[in-house]
Amino acid sequence: MGTNKVDKGFELFYWRLSYKRKFIRTLWMIPIDIIVSVFLILKGDTLFINRVIPILLIILGGIQLIYNYLKWKKDENNAN
Repeated sequence: MGTNKVDKGFELFYWRLSYKRKFIRTLWMIPIDIIVSVFLILKGDTLFINRVIPILLIILGGIQLIYNYLKWKKDENNAN
């Protein structure tokens, strides 16, 4: 399954990336998630927008980061 995934160069589509590249892309998205979360906390009109959405962004980003890291290491071990 990992053999047809892009591991070098530019790839626009997330699902075509290897788990290593998904992990790296997720790392790059963390600052954007933080900026969006701070903006929503400061400018949101309702409790849902002020608190729930920023918390979900941060939690889901962390879960995605951990998942991609574990899958990357598992694929790396299976290749050896």
